[in-house]
Amino acid sequence: MTTREEMIEAARATTTRFIRLSELADPMTKFMLDYWTLKKGDRPMPALADLNLADFARYAPKILIVQVDRDPFELTFRLVGEDVIANFGFNPKGRSLLSLNEELPGLGTLLHEFFKWVVTARRAVGAGGTQDLVDRSYNNYEAIYLPLSSDGEHVDRIIAATVYYSNTGATERWTTTSLPHAMPRVP
Repeated sequence: MTTREEMIEAARATTTRFIRLSELADPMTKFMLDYWTLKKGDRPMPALADLNLADFARYAPKILIVQVDRDPFELTFRLVGEDVIANFGFNPKGRSLLSLNEELPGLGTLLHEFFKWVVTARRAVGAGGTQDLVDRSYNNYEAIYLPLSSDGEHVDRIIAATVYYSNTGATERWTTTSLPHAMPRVP
């Protein structure tokens, strides 16, 4: 059986960690958290129908939405921004997260387990660190993962927004998904 540490190494998530939501630094991740918080109001989380994609269209290339199905449990890419596609090196829209293992060994399993944990946690999660997804030099990143629920109780979508920064000092920003190095256990 593959350990979490072996999955992290295989996915090249080298120094990934949780970020306290109050410590998010990038304007995009902060905006997305504020928007999600506004839309959820006093509920645990908003529904996808509560969001107006035009409100954050400028961030669309950096966003992905994952559909959460139960019985059986499955996670599927539903919306994938252009920067996300560029960083994966292919378009995963319509595919399960686990299917990423075909092109990026280890990453699909790692993302599946992390998004499964977000479903269980039912709260916004920040992450950041480094990851060398497709052998690029811009692998520092900050991300926000935001659960959505159409019934107010069960997570049925997760919207993720990630910005990548160049390690070479350039101001290029790229997106993809990643996950915390110290990922909590999923029940």
